[in-house]
Amino acid sequence: MTARPSLVSCLRSPNFRDATLAALFATLVGALTLIAWFSPAPDRVTDRGLYEMTAAQVIVPDCSDLQCFRVLVPWVLGRLPGSSGFRWKAYAVLSNAAAALAVFSLCLTFGLSRRAAVMAAATSAFGFGSFYTLHDPFTSDSLMFLVGPLVTNQLLIGHSAFAGAVGIVGVLAKEFSAAPLYAFSASQAIQRRWGPALRALLSGNFAFLTWTTLTIGLMLKFNYSWGYSGIGSANVTHGAALALWMRDQSARGMLSAMFNEFGALYVLAPVGLVLAPRRLRELAMVSVPIAAIFCVVQQPDRALWNFHYLVVPLGALVLERVSDGLAWAVIGLFALANLRIGAQLPFVPPARFALGGSVLLAVLSTVSALRNRRRSSRPAIPNVIHEVGQ
Repeated sequence: MTARPSLVSCLRSPNFRDATLAALFATLVGALTLIAWFSPAPDRVTDRGLYEMTAAQVIVPDCSDLQCFRVLVPWVLGRLPGSSGFRWKAYAVLSNAAAALAVFSLCLTFGLSRRAAVMAAATSAFGFGSFYTLHDPFTSDSLMFLVGPLVTNQLLIGHSAFAGAVGIVGVLAKEFSAAPLYAFSASQAIQRRWGPALRALLSGNFAFLTWTTLTIGLMLKFNYSWGYSGIGSANVTHGAALALWMRDQSARGMLSAMFNEFGALYVLAPVGLVLAPRRLRELAMVSVPIAAIFCVVQQPDRALWNFHYLVVPLGALVLERVSDGLAWAVIGLFALANLRIGAQLPFVPPARFALGGSVLLAVLSTVSALRNRRRSSRPAIPNVIHEVGQ
């Protein structure tokens, strides 16, 4: 008689994990598709025209904009059937859903629980960066949100060749693709694991060389240029893109934009850093200077979301230590705020209410998580009276 498999063995089986991932991906795709459908077209000048020309023509002679050099996504989408709007929206939906799935897998690699991984995936999919690319999908950002967790996870599980290949190809879409390789190299160097550190560093350098070759090649052969914004971004001695952004923003606008990007995660992540396993904590710490560089050379209120794959798991480490009701209330209000801030849905209540509520509940979550941690770390006191009586 064949014994029935236990519940634990079923949960650990590859088939169950595959089914879970498929269900999670389908759920996220459905939710993001619905949001993308209702998100209105941006009422400002965007890069849509430039990306559509690159998609249609492959090469746009005399192109004078920094976006001219981010060619991978328009080159691929331009070869696919369907209307331009549909292709770019579908690309944003699928990339952000895949990014959330990559965050889920990365959390498990870090050693987080499956519950924390699901919360992290939801926070990633319903965050500011994800929703903003549903509102304005004509950008390479959606792909970068996937590259970060995918490359990092592959490096952590020892697939350095695949991770390097993704990083190298990814720089054809945006230069951020090399950042996870450098961050991993630095974290491995701290641990004195020189082999993985050197392999990641070489892949990062090769990615940087690929980006440099593409940039110089397009400039020399087709008279491409960075334009005013690109030249300003490269002018590090005068503050680069950060200075241009600050010049066009009020102090209140800058603070609001920076806070809105992560919202409640600004409360959760610092506590999560204390609770985090060593590998996650080290990767987060070495990524801080890299993120600072991107804040200088790119628009800072959008550049930081590229590092969501490290911030979101830190937040999930706090939320997994509180009740389901409180944890999902934080995530729900966080998502509701981003529906207005990121996706800019006009029929959603003003973001300040949901944003304030999510921050307040995040504070309650951190207090509760720290209390639970202190209580669990307290040594058990034996019942001496009972033992003596026995």
